[in-house]
Amino acid sequence: MDYICLFLGILFAVVGIAFAFGKAYNHLSAWKKMLEAEKEKIKIEPLCKNIGGMIALNGALFILRGACAGFSEAMFTYAIIVWMVLAGIDVIYISKSSRYKNQ
Repeated sequence: MDYICLFLGILFAVVGIAFAFGKAYNHLSAWKKMLEAEKEKIKIEPLCKNIGGMIALNGALFILRGACAGFSEAMFTYAIIVWMVLAGIDVIYISKSSRYKNQ
C-alpha cells in the first residue's frame, strides 16, 4: 500500500468533487480578481463539472495506485499519460466550445 499515492488520491478526489459541485472556484485568486463583465461571459456550472470531473478522475487513478498492489508503477505511468492526453484534449474542447460561454 502506497500511502503517499493514497493521500494524494483522496486529496485530488475531494478537490475534484468540490469543483464539480461548484464549491471551490470562488476560492481561486484568478476568479476573485476577474472583472464582473468577464465572469458573466462564462457558464461556470458546466465548466466546474468538467474540471472537477477531470481532477476527480486523476484522484481515482492515484487511489487505485495507492490501494491496489496489482496496479503496478508502469500501469500507473501509462494511466497518467493517458489522463494527461485526455486533459489536453479537454482544454482544447473547453477553449473552442461554446458550451461554456454565455452568448
